[in-house]
Amino acid sequence: MKKFWVVMVVFLLATGMTFAQDERGGGERPSKTGGQEGHGDKGTRPPMNPEEMLKRQNQRLVDELKLNKDQETKVAAINKKYMDKNSGNWEKMRDASDEERKAFREQMRKVNEDRNKEIKALLSADQLKLFDEMQKKNEEARKNGQGRNWGPPPSGQGQ
Repeated sequence: MKKFWVVMVVFLLATGMTFAQDERGGGERPSKTGGQEGHGDKGTRPPMNPEEMLKRQNQRLVDELKLNKDQETKVAAINKKYMDKNSGNWEKMRDASDEERKAFREQMRKVNEDRNKEIKALLSADQLKLFDEMQKKNEEARKNGQGRNWGPPPSGQGQ
């Protein structure tokens, strides 16, 4: 009877560890598994293509900041310009080392700062205040582990 309980405890521990490994992804980065699992809502939401991301980002700025048509056109052009500067970099980071990823995050931070400066130059005082509030909310969400789906990232944020 004692052997039965020892075997049962070992079986339960092994089963628990197996499920824990599956939940964490076996200790590998999601990008190295070949898929997009682990991105967003634990892999349940498919990733957006760059055009969808750009469209959502622009629409959020239009809605939140109440941009006029001229501002909307200019902001869309700015966002497109900076998205084009970074196109392809995400694919390069798939199998990058931690140092390369750190350098990439720093590069992205600088690009985002430049983009935000250009956007801020187009905004009125009230819009600028709202824009800064949006950035603070995004930073809070990132710090709380909620991530950010789209919208302008806070300047000076190294992630």
